[in-house]
Amino acid sequence: MLKKKKGFNIATKSVKCKLDRNGFELTETKTAFNEVVAFYFALVNTHPEGVDIPVAEDGGWRFYEKLTIGVDPQYPFPIEGFPAQFRRSAIRKAIGAWESWNTNYQRWLNRPKRQEHHRPPVQPRRFNFSPSFDAGVWKEDDGSEIMLKILVKGQWKWVKFQYQAPSIAADWVKCSPLIVLRGNVAYIVFPLQKYVPATGGIKTIMAQDSFRVLGVDMDLDRHIAILSILDVNAKGEVFEVARHFINQTSHTKRRKRLLGRIALKMRQTGIVEKGFGSTMWEKLHNGEIDAGRAYARQIVEFAKTWGCCVISFEHLGNLKPKRGKYSRRSNQKRAYWLKSRVYQLSSRIAYQDYGILTTRVNPRHTSSLDPWGNPIWRDNQFPVTLFDFQSYQAGANFVGTVNGYVAHSGLNAARNIGLKAILRHRTNLVFRTDTKYQTNDIQEKAYLKRVQPAMV
Repeated sequence: MLKKKKGFNIATKSVKCKLDRNGFELTETKTAFNEVVAFYFALVNTHPEGVDIPVAEDGGWRFYEKLTIGVDPQYPFPIEGFPAQFRRSAIRKAIGAWESWNTNYQRWLNRPKRQEHHRPPVQPRRFNFSPSFDAGVWKEDDGSEIMLKILVKGQWKWVKFQYQAPSIAADWVKCSPLIVLRGNVAYIVFPLQKYVPATGGIKTIMAQDSFRVLGVDMDLDRHIAILSILDVNAKGEVFEVARHFINQTSHTKRRKRLLGRIALKMRQTGIVEKGFGSTMWEKLHNGEIDAGRAYARQIVEFAKTWGCCVISFEHLGNLKPKRGKYSRRSNQKRAYWLKSRVYQLSSRIAYQDYGILTTRVNPRHTSSLDPWGNPIWRDNQFPVTLFDFQSYQAGANFVGTVNGYVAHSGLNAARNIGLKAILRHRTNLVFRTDTKYQTNDIQEKAYLKRVQPAMV
């Protein structure tokens, strides 16, 4: 595990590898580990005062270990020969489980009067934690083989296991692993840590003379994300230096096709039981996860390529699907989930891999104003007297103002999202488009070519 270092933060992620058990069962080790967790959970519930004492002052797990281990302990530890590393890991798990229950219990005690009929949260009756192999119960890890200390027919023995691991970058450091059992499959999970240069926060970045911000507008249908990179110079001028459209048409079609098949099967059977359409649901779920990871990676790589310091998203936390047919409502529900997933993954990947920070801004007026704060026309708001019939019919894809500003609706929103992030810390900025920084994106030029001749 890495130690704190001045001028750096520690980024953390994990990698899950399939473990070849070589005929050895790990259930016995997991069962014994959870028995110890249950023992210490009861002890923590009896003496909760140890939770609030810092570990450096012999509090936390040290407090409860002293009550069970040593000369004439108050509560003798019931399992002889249990490794100290597993015991201390179990104590930490028990403390976390008790704190989680206690937080819910205190919230129940302070509940409003309208919830007086609610029952109090009960303490867990059993535990299903995966055993953590801290230093001392694992050794000789070479990237494909590892020695683990496990319980075999009541005896603690060292056993060599093989595992299938992806390539890990050299700047990531492996920490103590975790064994996870999923049915007949076992996984070994390694936490990874690395040093990331401290940036001082978004406020420090935007106090510089010049920097770049990526504004991201999330869409539901054709484009999952529309990106606009804004460059701020020392004169307080903001230029758009690049833009990018991430298309999700194929993913949306695949999702709608699967949801349609599921809805049709539901209508045909009439009775939906547990496990219905599990294969199709699993395919749909895995597709959403893969798409979220792919879109997030595209956003982060685009920001890195153009040297951005901050990525700005809209704060869309209250989106709810509308009532309607099952397949349509389910599609919208998953589209909203994907938008949130892309933000979460982009935030994590950008910081861990490149030290790029992520923020979210208020979505108010991002689609109804231009970058200068003027109201815009969109959809059926375009005056027919200023546009011919063909351009008027295409109004769903672009916005415009009486001053002659015309842009893709999503691109206009992305510009406003980036500007909002900048204006939190910088004032008196001017958005400029009449400079050499104006981009030559093919899709944007197509919109301008079709729309501008119709304007008076």
